[in-house]
Amino acid sequence: LDRFVLWMILVLLYVCFSAAPATLCKVCNIFKKGKCLQGEGNCTVEEGAGCRTTDMYFFHVRDEWRYNYTQLDCSDTCRAWKLIRGSLKVSIFCCKGQDFCNMYRGKSLRWTAQ
Repeated sequence: LDRFVLWMILVLLYVCFSAAPATLCKVCNIFKKGKCLQGEGNCTVEEGAGCRTTDMYFFHVRDEWRYNYTQLDCSDTCRAWKLIRGSLKVSIFCCKGQDFCNMYRGKSLRWTAQ
């Protein structure tokens, strides 16, 4: 019985300390020109989730897609994708495993189809 209890304690310690550490992400509702203008904070994601960067663009007749602002947050099902609906384009980028990996690093102001 003593060996079983010791074995269970060792298993619990292994599970508790071998789990992937949580990742911190930047949160900002409106990020523009290198600054958070509204809703600044942090969030934490566990293994499998990620930090999300969402770039918002609006269509302008002369300039085509014009960058407007970025949102930064956490996402349980983070994956990269693009959505174009009318005059709005949303581009989502995800990253995992490094604290504040979603800090805005200066995306292109214009997007062109490839």
